[in-house]
Amino acid sequence: MSEEILAMLSNLGAIESSKAVEKQVLNNSQSLKDRPIDEEISNLVRTGYIKETEGKLYLTQAGLFRALSRFS
Repeated sequence: MSEEILAMLSNLGAIESSKAVEKQVLNNSQSLKDRPIDEEISNLVRTGYIKETEGKLYLTQAGLFRALSRFS
């Protein structure tokens, strides 16, 4: 599931704090709907792939590279 979260943040353009998206956006996604994502988000924050600021999420540079590597 973490790959889906990273890809979604990348697709939404959440690549810096000014473009961060609320967790609710991920919760409303069809592919993530009705799935508990809080633990996965915590893991991604802890591993340095995403940052959380004021309840909003965005990719770090490492997270963006990981998300984009899925397509190469």
